[in-house]
Amino acid sequence: MPRLRGDAGATTEFVLVTPAFLFTIMLIVQAGLYFHAVSVASAAAQDGARAASVAGGTIPGGETRASDLIADLAPKLLDDVHVQGRELHDRQVVRMTVDADVTSMFSVPGGSINLSVHESSERTREHFRPANEAPPDRTLGDGGG
Repeated sequence: MPRLRGDAGATTEFVLVTPAFLFTIMLIVQAGLYFHAVSVASAAAQDGARAASVAGGTIPGGETRASDLIADLAPKLLDDVHVQGRELHDRQVVRMTVDADVTSMFSVPGGSINLSVHESSERTREHFRPANEAPPDRTLGDGGG
C-alpha cells in the first residue's frame, strides 16, 4: 500500500522538529543548573564571609566554611572551585569570593559551552567593646555637609 503524502510530510516534520525540541529542552535544563550554581556560589560566599567576620573568625576559617558548603550542596555541579578571602578597609571589612566552572550537561558539535560563576560577599567585622567605651570615630572624608 503506497504512503499518502500527508504521512510523509508528518514524518519529515517530526524528524526535523524533534532534534530542535530536544536541544531546547537541554538548554533549559542547563540554564536551570547554571542558576542553581550561581545560588550555591553566592550562598557559599555569604557563609564564608559571615564565618570570617564574627569575633574570633579568620580568613582561612571562612574559606574553609565556603568550600565545605559547596562540597555539601553541589559536589558535582561546580568544578575548579577557588575560594579567596580578603580583608579590606584597614581590616574592617571581609570579602569572600567564589569562582568556579559549571559542569556542562552536554556539548555542542563544533563548539563548547563554558559557563562560570563569580560571586562575592562583603561583611563588616564584628568588634565587641565594653559597655562604657565610646564607639570609635569612623567618619569618612570631611563628614559630609
